[in-house]
Amino acid sequence: MSFTLSLAHLGMLDASPPQLVEAAHAAGFRGVGMRLHPARPGEAPFPMHEGGPMLRETLARLHELGLEVHDVEIVRIRPAFDARAFDGVLASAQALGARRLMVNVDDVDTGRATAHIGMLAERAASHGLNLGLEFMVYTAARSLQVARELVRPFAHDAVRVVVDALHFFRAGCTPEDMVDPSIDHHFMQINDAPAQRHPGLSASEEGRAHRLFAGEGALPVHRLLPYLAGGAVLSVESPSAIRTATLDIHSRAAAAWRSAHHFLQGHGHDHE
Repeated sequence: MSFTLSLAHLGMLDASPPQLVEAAHAAGFRGVGMRLHPARPGEAPFPMHEGGPMLRETLARLHELGLEVHDVEIVRIRPAFDARAFDGVLASAQALGARRLMVNVDDVDTGRATAHIGMLAERAASHGLNLGLEFMVYTAARSLQVARELVRPFAHDAVRVVVDALHFFRAGCTPEDMVDPSIDHHFMQINDAPAQRHPGLSASEEGRAHRLFAGEGALPVHRLLPYLAGGAVLSVESPSAIRTATLDIHSRAAAAWRSAHHFLQGHGHDHE
């Protein structure tokens, strides 16, 4: 089976969007995932507003180098969520030609969260975007089961569950769970980790800054690949505090591409 390799912004957040595109292209990636909105308080947003100079520069780099933006992040669904506050993000994502807007859920009230997801999905659709909902053990959408309930009311393509290998296995899922029809089988985030989280790390710390590349750890990531659609996008999302401290952005992007290339080759798969 053949896949398309994309480089996620998480793990490269010291690179501005234009720098991310340049580093990804130099490494051999065909696309990128881009952070347009901060994931948590204290994280400074990139000035990627519609019509702004950084967005124009990013678009120029994408056109010049022939890369695509496969996904943008991140919107967090909280109890007081207002979908209208993200109209600027949606406009920028549309300008970039993105396909998916990544969503996390921080509201334990499933009914309210579902209503807010629906409001966002409606606005996103008008910008040519589908929603990709991630489940993580340290969010309200802590499992595939919860994520499935959150996306159940929506049309097949409007809101799908996105699998991140680390979060998938840490939530207790098995490869056979990939047959779930709520899952987006055209997109997956790949990475790896030890069989058990280091006792000195919280789940969020591991997810944000202590991941391995696919094939470097003990998670059976390769067993997820046969469940994906042919040509699916594999986004390399392996943030590492050690790599960030010791490698520049081009070296990190090159390492990410090499690891994904060898991982896929080693399991009989190809990539673009």
